[in-house]
Amino acid sequence: MKFKKFFIYSTVFLSFLINIFSYSIIMAESNEKTSQEETQLPPDKKVSDKKEGPENAPPQINALAAILIDADTGAVIYEKNADEKLYPASITKILTSLLVIENCKYDEKIKHSHEAIFGIGEGSSNIGMRENEEITIEQALHGILLASANEVCVAVAEYIGGGNAENFMKMENERLKKIGAVNTHFANPHGFHDNNHYTTARDMSRIMLEAIQNEKFVKLINTYSYTIPPTNIVPEERPLHNSNKLINPYSDFHYDYCIGGKTGFTDEAGNTLVTYFKKGDIRLIAVVMKDQGAPNAYVDSKNLAEYGFKSYEEKELFNKEEYVGTVSSVQYFNNRKIELDKISVIPKESYSDIVPKNFNKSNISTKINLPDEIILENSENKAIKIGDKVGTIEIICTNGTFTKTLKEIDLISNSKITPISEEALQEEENMKTFYNNSITILMIAGIAIAVIGIITGITIFIKKRNSKNNSFHF
Repeated sequence: MKFKKFFIYSTVFLSFLINIFSYSIIMAESNEKTSQEETQLPPDKKVSDKKEGPENAPPQINALAAILIDADTGAVIYEKNADEKLYPASITKILTSLLVIENCKYDEKIKHSHEAIFGIGEGSSNIGMRENEEITIEQALHGILLASANEVCVAVAEYIGGGNAENFMKMENERLKKIGAVNTHFANPHGFHDNNHYTTARDMSRIMLEAIQNEKFVKLINTYSYTIPPTNIVPEERPLHNSNKLINPYSDFHYDYCIGGKTGFTDEAGNTLVTYFKKGDIRLIAVVMKDQGAPNAYVDSKNLAEYGFKSYEEKELFNKEEYVGTVSSVQYFNNRKIELDKISVIPKESYSDIVPKNFNKSNISTKINLPDEIILENSENKAIKIGDKVGTIEIICTNGTFTKTLKEIDLISNSKITPISEEALQEEENMKTFYNNSITILMIAGIAIAVIGIITGITIFIKKRNSKNNSFHF
């Protein structure tokens, strides 16, 4: 019995040792395999025990306030203190330039008044214009947007305001209301510090969104250098270079996807920058305000753009199954309107687009463009066939006061309508004429018979009465 127990315990112990030995061999082989796989990693791949952060984390922005919006829908992609009222400095000139473009022709000339030269404030940015010096509107716009010339801003404001810059400022503030920049008030056309001259990052994005709808404005902010030729007073040329280093090909801050923008600085405003970016079909507007130094403003703006370009995805904005309509079809024959069957109408296609990931589809609406009726010509060749275009449907994005048609889709017929042939219409016309004539004849005959009957009745009545009267006298 003791031997039997010893044998059992020995067997169990031996099994335990064999399992441990097997497990050691397996682990060794596994480690060797892992080691081999690690050594086979591509040279650009590094093994790290650090956990990766979010796929596209929002950037760390130094500016006190900032915003990034999609330039096609107005959707906000990023914001930081976007509604805090701050001083804009020279980014004011975005709206000033837009109004100049809209109200003047490029070849019109402006003259610089005494007030324009000497009333802009000490330390104002300028391009050295002289009193009574004349330049064209085109030259003035380059001076404003490239070199941030305050004296030129006053000169164009006086010109458009009929000699009074205050009239121009009324125009600016009225336009701000229409744009939806409700937390902005501009006291001057250039942005030199004034306690009553303020805006927000959100409002500036709306102003820039309005401005880039104008192709002339976009071309101006995309210009790196320009030369104002000799004038009536200054015999030398004035070379200008864009103050925005993001489009300066020689700057360390140059960014390929920057289309242009406007810089600004005063002691009170700090550094401000509004920038328009474009990469493929994605368009962005970035605003930074009260940044600490121009380098930070450029870095912040570039980081916002990089974040924005990674924040898009394709979304279906309109499904063609969402709309089915009808439109009347008619044809005319001998000035007679003939009602035909109604035409069933459907969109030709659905619509998807690349939009910000946080885009709200509730901002999408549609506008149906259909005629009250479709007139078919009196020919079988002019039939409405399935797939024929009969109208359009507009896919519209509305964001605040900003409205844009993103896509126009054809509305097509989903039914076939064939006009009645001229022969059939003529035959029908003949039958109606015959019928109407027959009715007329029958009516005339009936009336004649009725008249004859009445006359006959009256005649018989008279004869009977006369007969009675004659018999009475006898």
